[in-house]
Amino acid sequence: MIGGRLVRSVAVLAALALPLAGAADSLLEKLLRVAGLTAAPAQMRGPGDEVEAGSIWVAHLERGSVSPVTLDSGYRSPIFSLADGSIFALKGDTVVRIPPEGGKPAPVQRVTGVAKLVGFDGANPEEIVVLREGGGSPLGVLSLKTGKVTPLPYDATSADQQRMLAQIRGQERLYGTTRGLSRAIEWTDVYMRRGDSTPQNVSGCDGVSCGQPALSPDGRRVAFVKADG
Repeated sequence: MIGGRLVRSVAVLAALALPLAGAADSLLEKLLRVAGLTAAPAQMRGPGDEVEAGSIWVAHLERGSVSPVTLDSGYRSPIFSLADGSIFALKGDTVVRIPPEGGKPAPVQRVTGVAKLVGFDGANPEEIVVLREGGGSPLGVLSLKTGKVTPLPYDATSADQQRMLAQIRGQERLYGTTRGLSRAIEWTDVYMRRGDSTPQNVSGCDGVSCGQPALSPDGRRVAFVKADG
């Protein structure tokens, strides 16, 4: 409560366009192949934007319904597979795969030093760009086949790369014509906005923090993490 009024922040999905990557495979161009990242993020990481773990829920936009896809908790940074629409997420130090309509999560690879799944490389469905913990490059590529995380070259003096890293560490994402934003103050809801229309609450978390929204490749589902409590 601030000044006797409840303060709510929102995760807004709004309309924007995603720039196209060029022919050369620079770090920025590789990151731009990841659904949700943009060369000109509008929001940077702010206080209280740390990743929270919880259960994973999905908002079905055409049905107007919201339902859990995991029966337990402890998940973070869900992303959609570009191949079949299944959901990949971290649970502890394990990457798991959740069927598109929910079900028992299946372990895929055990990883160490990974703080967050950023997204699939659009040119390789077997690779996920990740945010790394510890020293060295903050970004890496996880091979789902081998479990190996290969550091990506990162230039700490590049303003463009600094802005991209700040976006990755935060919760803003751009999906072609859709923006996702989540910053928690007291609690966070996930909203959907198409074009210039009024944002619509698609999560209805009402007092429980929800965030880390990810849009499915077909634009019909939004996955998000609902914190415990």
